[in-house]
Amino acid sequence: MTSQSSLNIPASGSTVRISIIDTSLDAYLPTSHFFGPTIKGFEDFHAVAYGFLVTHIDKDGKERRIVFDLGTPKDLENDFPPPIFETIKAMFDRLKVEKYVSEILTEHGISLDSIESVVWSHAHLDHVGRPSLFPKSTSLIVGPGVKEAYYPGYPANSEAPVLSREFEGREVTELDFSPTDLEIGGLKAIDYFGDGSFYFLSAPGHAIGHLNALARTTEGTFIYMGADSFHHSSMLRPHAGFRLPTDVRLPSLCCAGEAFNAIHPLSNLDEHPEYYQSALQHPSNDKNETPFHTISQTPEGQSLAVDIQTARNVIGAVQKFDADENVLVIAAHDTSIYDVLEYLPKEANDWKDKGWKEEGRWLFLQDLKPALDLSGALGKPQ
Repeated sequence: MTSQSSLNIPASGSTVRISIIDTSLDAYLPTSHFFGPTIKGFEDFHAVAYGFLVTHIDKDGKERRIVFDLGTPKDLENDFPPPIFETIKAMFDRLKVEKYVSEILTEHGISLDSIESVVWSHAHLDHVGRPSLFPKSTSLIVGPGVKEAYYPGYPANSEAPVLSREFEGREVTELDFSPTDLEIGGLKAIDYFGDGSFYFLSAPGHAIGHLNALARTTEGTFIYMGADSFHHSSMLRPHAGFRLPTDVRLPSLCCAGEAFNAIHPLSNLDEHPEYYQSALQHPSNDKNETPFHTISQTPEGQSLAVDIQTARNVIGAVQKFDADENVLVIAAHDTSIYDVLEYLPKEANDWKDKGWKEEGRWLFLQDLKPALDLSGALGKPQ
């Protein structure tokens, strides 16, 4: 089936130009805070952060630009409210940001005056950036509930993750998905430019107003901007659409795919807490089409996700997009594909011709090599 029919993407000949922005985040994070259950030998992971420059040109030649996600601002102590800065110090042992997204755009000849809107996929510290570095004419687009929860910023709103200067004097548009009947891949959608070239998708659960986006890169190909729907590709794959390959051949890892069965949580499910057992349970107990991880939670049910079951359901929706050969899924922090992608000023519209999806699909398995080494599974029949 084509993308249009299987995912209910309306047919259109209109496209947008997409450039991926390396927002310069360099961080090492504990896996247990983001996904679980913990696999011995894989206790932390490396995270980058992607933003996207989206350029739309209509039939009359009028150009409009938006930026989806702004990464982490670089002056952590002064760019965040004090409570958020304290959270950063407690959570991150190694976190470095070299540039603001506004700097990156300017360095590549993109006038900030040409940016119609900046978009927060959600209001977490590694996505909000510094809207205040853009002209007042640049609006801020947020998901449902974000204004109610955080406007007008800190200190007037003590719960706000950003300072009031990030809202001040700027149009803040909160998307409303309730009137729309359009669903793409099971997620409510808004056709932003009105011609089928770019859609905002409601992807709730991870955070208040969490957004994903779908950009048409050619008439029949798309880039799916997954934001924080998953933090590592071991939360997404394998799945029924992409089973674990029989033979894994990667730059630093070559082995039989079945070697990974030894470290898959389904191999020792009884040793994990019940809340992980139920989340990972597969109808056929098939390790080759069940992700290695799910969204993490504590025994008390606490999680980074504001609604953990809804967030897990969104991952299921993203798997449908991922299963389509004409859709390239890029989550905000997927470091495994960092060396596959190309960045601003280059464009990503020809991603399929360049084979990015095939090249990057299983690269995340390299992060599991230490766990394979500890298990002694390499070279052993399973």
